[in-house]
Amino acid sequence: MLLNRTQGISRLQHKEESSLLQHKIEELNKNTVLLIAEAGKLIQASEQLSIRLQSFEYPATKAESGI
Repeated sequence: MLLNRTQGISRLQHKEESSLLQHKIEELNKNTVLLIAEAGKLIQASEQLSIRLQSFEYPATKAESGI
């Protein structure tokens, strides 16, 4: 009888741990999606800044070559 109780507790703990692990995996997946979205925004902003910086560099180069 004691063995059956121990097995029952063990199964219950396993089920609870599995449920908790599944919840943590779902949370991790959600956070991963959010991080990927934020990384995309940062990449886009970086590309825009790079283009803006290039527009400042090129006129200076043209002015120097004309002197």
